[in-house]
Amino acid sequence: MPTDSFTDRASHYAKLEELAGKSVSIQDLFKTDPKRMDRFVMREGPLRADFSKQAISENALNALQDFAAACHLEEWRAKLFAGETVNTSEDRAVLHMALRGVGGSKAVQKDVKAMRKRMAGFADKVREEGKFKAVVHIGIGGSDLGPRLVADAFQAAGEMALELRFAENVDGASINDALHGLNPKTTLVVVVSKSFTTQETRMNAEAARTWLTDKLGKKAGANFIAVTANRDGALDFDIPSDQIFDFWDWVGGRYSVWSAVGLSLQIAFGPDVFDQFLKGAAKMDKHFRDQPLQESLPVMMALTGIWNRNVLGYSSQAIIPYARRIRKLAAFLQQLEMESNGKRITRDGKEAGLTCPIIWGDEGTNGQHAFFQWLHQGTPGAPVDFVAVLRDHSERPDHHAALLANCFAQSEALMLGKPEYKVREELEKRPDADAIAPQKTFPGNRPSTTITLDELSPFALGHLIALYEHKVFVQGVIWNVNSFDQWGVQLGKVLATTILEEMEAGKAGDHDASTAALMKLASK
Repeated sequence: MPTDSFTDRASHYAKLEELAGKSVSIQDLFKTDPKRMDRFVMREGPLRADFSKQAISENALNALQDFAAACHLEEWRAKLFAGETVNTSEDRAVLHMALRGVGGSKAVQKDVKAMRKRMAGFADKVREEGKFKAVVHIGIGGSDLGPRLVADAFQAAGEMALELRFAENVDGASINDALHGLNPKTTLVVVVSKSFTTQETRMNAEAARTWLTDKLGKKAGANFIAVTANRDGALDFDIPSDQIFDFWDWVGGRYSVWSAVGLSLQIAFGPDVFDQFLKGAAKMDKHFRDQPLQESLPVMMALTGIWNRNVLGYSSQAIIPYARRIRKLAAFLQQLEMESNGKRITRDGKEAGLTCPIIWGDEGTNGQHAFFQWLHQGTPGAPVDFVAVLRDHSERPDHHAALLANCFAQSEALMLGKPEYKVREELEKRPDADAIAPQKTFPGNRPSTTITLDELSPFALGHLIALYEHKVFVQGVIWNVNSFDQWGVQLGKVLATTILEEMEAGKAGDHDASTAALMKLASK
């Protein structure tokens, strides 16, 4: 197990800040380095990533790579793929790559293959029998965000054999919407919860069980599936043993879409589609495992993020997919990145300094008519990951051309800006030019990365998601935080349980005046 014997991060940050202090102009970097595209554009499989519009010189990139090496990144990477304990606070291995057939022991791979075979057989049986017309997937967090993103994207590859709906929020409207208009006899409910104790999932599952039981009576169990690491909890919920699909404690929730958590996807779209999704991720796994740090796409993505966050001081990162079928990418990455690296304490219990930025975004071109004003002229702005798909799946080529043109134009506009002298030329001799010209000036030099997929195939989607997963791991190593626990999720959940019990009993406990007043409001 590598320890963090390297403690001189301060000297590396100082060197990087010195390089940044030379007021790097992205446009000048293109002018002075005719081979910039060779170094800053990388392709792996169906994915091409253009980092050339980042405000990073080649010298700064070299320094960032030295920094990564000094943080023992190669050692940590080897331990990750070997299945050693990299989740140190929970004393667990991290083996979501094994779900894709990469890494892990022979015993782990044997278990994974057996589960994949069982999932595929079950999905094929449901599809062939034709008894069910709809699947309601109940989960929250990693048990919802990944499957929901993937379900949207898979629609570019083919039609759903069964209607697929999701219920995630404890708000009753969520389960009501999911069940609305469905026939209990032809609806399969898949409850996904690693612990099988998550409040939101339990309440929605109980509501679905009541809905099924009212119509089907004791036969309702045949319409229930559980995906969980707590088999006993699922059995206590009266789910038949042969309809419980297990996953393991070495699969974190936000990394779980590759596991039996994806069973709903297999049922709706077919095991072959899901298998291609796994293969796409496996190809990125092997790239990350085998390539030198200097040629690794996830490492490059991570280092540009370190530069923007820790050196240039940006507090947020925008994710803008110019593809409607992956419009939930920003929401998915919010959990993946902020739950993984949203930490203030290092592995050895010390203050970490600046770690994960705020992750946010929406689909293009919608965002252009909302928050792009702030991206172009606001303070301080934010780096952007543009994600585009080159092949049109909508069979509307004019729309697709306009979509791509907007994507490419926005990245260029963020870099170029619009200097005041050009604005004044346009204003000619307007008497209010002194007041108006600065308002119409764009500072430019705002960094972005453009990622393109050849097409939105399941393979390419798996490739893309695995890229971001490995980026998160690399940044966690450099920040020296554990990317695989999530203690910050727990405190509010514990307090919510206490408050709910007190509200139901009609007797408030010891709370601050504000919380006590809010509880009183809810009891009226």
